[in-house]
Amino acid sequence: MSFGSAFDDILTTRGLKLRELAVRAEISETELRHAQDGNKELEDEQVQRIADELGVPIRALFANSNLPLSKVPDFRRKSIGVGRYDRGTIAAIGFIEKISGSLSSLPLDLGLDQSAHEKIGDLKKSSARELAEKWRTRWGITDAKQLDWKSSHKMYASLRGFIESLGIFVLHYSFGSDEVSGLYTRSQSGPHTILINTTCSSKARKLFTLAHEFCHVLIRKEGASNVSFAKNDVERFCNQFAAYLLAPRTVIEAALKRYGYFPSINGDFVRLFSSNLGISQQCAVLRLVDTKNLTSDDYGAWINRFKGRTPTGDEQDPKGGQGDPLQNKRTQYGTSLLKKLAEAKNGGFLDDIDIFRLAGIKPRYQRDLLGGA
Repeated sequence: MSFGSAFDDILTTRGLKLRELAVRAEISETELRHAQDGNKELEDEQVQRIADELGVPIRALFANSNLPLSKVPDFRRKSIGVGRYDRGTIAAIGFIEKISGSLSSLPLDLGLDQSAHEKIGDLKKSSARELAEKWRTRWGITDAKQLDWKSSHKMYASLRGFIESLGIFVLHYSFGSDEVSGLYTRSQSGPHTILINTTCSSKARKLFTLAHEFCHVLIRKEGASNVSFAKNDVERFCNQFAAYLLAPRTVIEAALKRYGYFPSINGDFVRLFSSNLGISQQCAVLRLVDTKNLTSDDYGAWINRFKGRTPTGDEQDPKGGQGDPLQNKRTQYGTSLLKKLAEAKNGGFLDDIDIFRLAGIKPRYQRDLLGGA
């Protein structure tokens, strides 16, 4: 049986060529081309590998009408276009497509707070600062509270709760690599969704990524980002917004005064200063430059230590125990998604098995996560 006519569109949407797919799926290009033309039957395992690499169910390979897949622009590039992502990132995109497709077919309110849409005339730093000041006020975080918390975990929970209150989904997913830190997309007519990559990412880095992707939502720029590298105006703007949102000048100056720090790019100073603000090390150094406590050359010398990788201190948090499995799942799926799944279950639109197939939540956890449904 040959692949359907939708196969070529899937390849294009995923930014892959047939030759590259063959390499990834460990199939010869000739075999794959013959299968595409209907001149060869592939083994079941080969078909499964192809579907996995493309982030689609097997049946999609044989469809004859194009699927509602998401073209997720790659904001890591100077010239923004459809990304050629690793398998883990494609799987993450496929997960959102599956969730969005199912929820948008049900009589659920997936609307977004109308205020969460900003029309920006330019992408200047001053505009990023003004936008961040507005949304920090809406968020309700105070400088004193942030300094008292001294916790990226509390900052993250607070910001995530605020963002989800606007109708935005915030999900966690392990991409398997740190090629992107997160993405924002809206598949079909589903929810506006931020997906945070948990691979090689500390809570402070997740916080910066969340703020960065929130900016993408506000200015309606769907795509995948790596917050460590800003090669275009959109990424620079979203990074500036995130930095101003999480560490305005007043917080920077108050922290320097409270702790008696002398700004430098010394590793111990950067680690302690960022920790006391609950922000990533990269965010801290960027804001110290913006507030003229450090220079651009200082930042260049600091970031170049990591040779194009995520700054070491932002890669992961200290290892602890396994934690509460229910709380881990709440963190993974977020309040917005769990609430809509509960509504769908209580309304009789989805049952235990549907939810397990859709989101991977086992029936034994559903009562605690979704209520008494």
